[in-house]
Amino acid sequence: MRPQASVWLEIAEDDLSTAEHCFKGNRYLWAMFMCQQAAEKAIKAVYVEQTGETPPRKHDLISLAGSAGILAECGEDRRDLLRRFSLYYIETRYPDKRAQLEASCTEEYVSQMMARTKEVVEWLKNKLR
Repeated sequence: MRPQASVWLEIAEDDLSTAEHCFKGNRYLWAMFMCQQAAEKAIKAVYVEQTGETPPRKHDLISLAGSAGILAECGEDRRDLLRRFSLYYIETRYPDKRAQLEASCTEEYVSQMMARTKEVVEWLKNKLR
């Protein structure tokens, strides 16, 4: 694995750990934000591994997956997950959208999304082996 891909992957795993910490502290919106960050950085690790270049400074996970050459491998379920996560990066910055997102962040929903994040990160890690 390229050294820079390894760094991106380490940060992704740290973000996933932070998501778990936020979840345990009932900070569900922030747990979702960190899940998005974990997925983003894992995709960027794949991008670096595939291209040898620094990943683009963008946060839309569908676009990043396309740039990394893995979007075609994502079924509709995984694409839907990436679209949902992208909302938590962008929309948490705006008060009207943030309140709406926060209301949807129930313990059960976030628990399911964290499990799906772990699956995606593991899938991406396997692409680096």
